[in-house]
Amino acid sequence: MTLKKIFIFLAFASPLVAQQKEYGKVHEPTSLVYPPSRHAPIHKATALHLYTFMALIGRTDIRPDEPSGIAVTRLKSTDDPKSKTDDDDLTVYGLNTGQNNILFNSSMQSLDVYEGKGRKQKLNKPRGIAANANGDVYIADTGNNRIVRLHNPGNYLTFADAYGKQGKKPGEFDEPRGVALDQSGRVFVSDANNDRIQIFDAHMQFQYAIGDRSDTADVSKLLYRPDAIALIDATEEAGYYRESFLIVVDLNNTRLRKYTLDGQFIAGMNSTDYGYQQVYLTSVAIDFYSNVWVTDMFNHCVHKFNKDLQYITSFGHIGDGDHEFFEPRAIGIWKKLGQVFIVDKKSAQYYHIGTDIYNMEVSQQDSSIRFDFFLTETSKVSASILDQTGRPIAKLISNQTVQQGANSLLWDRVDRPINSNIFLNRFKKDSTQTSDSTKAQKIFPSGLYKLKLEARTTYIYSRYFTKTVELEFAF
Repeated sequence: MTLKKIFIFLAFASPLVAQQKEYGKVHEPTSLVYPPSRHAPIHKATALHLYTFMALIGRTDIRPDEPSGIAVTRLKSTDDPKSKTDDDDLTVYGLNTGQNNILFNSSMQSLDVYEGKGRKQKLNKPRGIAANANGDVYIADTGNNRIVRLHNPGNYLTFADAYGKQGKKPGEFDEPRGVALDQSGRVFVSDANNDRIQIFDAHMQFQYAIGDRSDTADVSKLLYRPDAIALIDATEEAGYYRESFLIVVDLNNTRLRKYTLDGQFIAGMNSTDYGYQQVYLTSVAIDFYSNVWVTDMFNHCVHKFNKDLQYITSFGHIGDGDHEFFEPRAIGIWKKLGQVFIVDKKSAQYYHIGTDIYNMEVSQQDSSIRFDFFLTETSKVSASILDQTGRPIAKLISNQTVQQGANSLLWDRVDRPINSNIFLNRFKKDSTQTSDSTKAQKIFPSGLYKLKLEARTTYIYSRYFTKTVELEFAF
């Protein structure tokens, strides 16, 4: 649990806030949180951890070397459909580009490596990877200008096939960098130097292209050096909005583009739109609520956008400690449970999606007090008013689902039994006008009070973390 306190003096003779300061514990960003140690003993794996695990299989030559892609899935072959206790037993694949291999967990306690045998199977500077529950693993084998398909029957990777060669024709590639899969088995490939996304069916037969300059005059559809890609499919089990869209990083890793899966342009976002003069976006992933998460190697952080590409927050900064990154390269998200894996140049970190509260403000609205706040994640929220002794005197909401973004609560200052003192947020009018009977009730006098705001995510792991904020104010 984290705690933040703000003191605000509210003069009812004036609509302005007279004083605001934050004191006590420095605000700790919690848009991502580490799982408890009993769930994951290692939340940040370094080169030493990798060496230790690889030594167990006699591969002390394996080291982190230019990691550049990550994929997360729950294999059907190892899943017990009658049990939910193994739903978080994930298989995670990571591209170790500098050594032309793939690191993955062959079980929940062991790591393995895929390198291929012979010229046909070996990778050359792979940049993108995607995987599904059936055990299919697709790699954008950038240096070889092809797509490689591997198969994982449960605890090892084997070569299945390779597709494409260098060129500009459909099914040919010039530096393929990103790959994504939809629920029907279609394969989406970012073909960087051909400025397009190529889409193939489950048998790798070419279907159509997005952004191809040769067959579109619509400037909004055009791409320039597309790199990382990610998609969400309306038929996915783990998707709140049941919508489909594709996210593309392009324009030399500085721009985000959103398309329908059939190539219709929806929205775009440049770095200056969210306050950054320079970025280098390296990887993208989409969560259960269709939020878009993007790693930024230049600013050593992860940016979060909502499904409409509206900026939400950024998490992390440069460093080797907890919640810090050094040139983050890849992000993968298991939508169902909100598990997040982030790889930077030196480490791999494991997070759960958390929630955070920003921009706490208090003001007068008619005869009520209005509290404004910003949630970084759709959350279960409880809010209470406390007196100077810390005793709860009013309950504004209790374990209510509140949407991500800007939100408001009103306190009408009416002294009523606390269990009946719940009313909705985002009021458009004075809450004292909701019932004629409240006009005759006792009003709490001027004095010093606190708003206690508690937020938990809607994911199953929310039981491990609650964000708590206290706003101290006087009127």
